[in-house]
Amino acid sequence: MRARVGTTLALLAGVALTGCSGGGGSAAPSTPEPSTPSSIEAAPQQPHVTGDQQVELRAGLAVMTDDRCTPEERRRVCSADGTHAWAPLGDPSPAILVAAGTHLADRHTSWTTVLRFAPRSRTSLHAVAHEAATTGGVVLVLAGGRVLAAVPAGGVHGTEATVAGLDKPTAWGLVAAFESP
Repeated sequence: MRARVGTTLALLAGVALTGCSGGGGSAAPSTPEPSTPSSIEAAPQQPHVTGDQQVELRAGLAVMTDDRCTPEERRRVCSADGTHAWAPLGDPSPAILVAAGTHLADRHTSWTTVLRFAPRSRTSLHAVAHEAATTGGVVLVLAGGRVLAAVPAGGVHGTEATVAGLDKPTAWGLVAAFESP
């Protein structure tokens, strides 16, 4: 009987030692520490476009039907990606965009995009903003027949049109639309 107890204890001790030897146990794998700390910043340059660009301004009402961006519909203007459409109001008004940029909002929870227009475009910008405000629409900024930006009428101040409360991809995409109108 003593032989059995001794053999059993020897087996248990062997199993215990095998479990602790690192051969497939539950210990987390070690990761090598970097030899030098990284000094690379992960803050990319925020998009910004400058240079005079001829654009058109129009007031517009959002179109919510499934056929909103069909090419044969002449009473509509579409976003560059074809996902949004507006029924334009009034006549187009020429304007010069001088800069487009975006930045984090004050509390860093959203992005704000600002479009700056030439001083000589102020009258057109405010006339279209007034028409958009009275009809419940937005100010559309168009180039080449496509809508590059839709700005709330209340976002127009002086020679600036501001779109606030955007997520990062939308804000950055809005500025990028003015890179190659």
